Amino acid sequence: MKLIATLQCQDQPGIVNAMTSAILDCSGNIIENQQFTDPITNLFVMRTKFDTNKLVGDAKEIIESKMKKFKPEISIRESTKKKKALVLVSKESHCLRDLLYLMELGELPIEIPLVISNHE
Repeated sequence: MKLIATLQCQDQPGIVNAMTSAILDCSGNIIENQQFTDPITNLFVMRTKFDTNKLVGDAKEIIESKMKKFKPEISIRESTKKKKALVLVSKESHCLRDLLYLMELGELPIEIPLVISNHE
């Protein structure tokens, strides 16, 4: 099962090491990993896509126990589960067209159930 874990917390040494170790404890293999630290707020954010034989709840329990010393906000979901997104648009339609086109290609893994515009 391919899962996506996202976390955010205050930046400190050892976060990436603990996360990769936790995924290994899930018998997981990392497919993608991105991370960023905001230099002004010192907020660390990380998104990791990994393959595992664990269910979402089991993987979350393992990862949360390994990461608790960093006091992160953690979210884990199946990678095939698309997030719903409300799209707000202005008079120009090119941006909406781009989003719908990317979604249709599978490049933007979201579901758009509603589009709201401030123009007719």
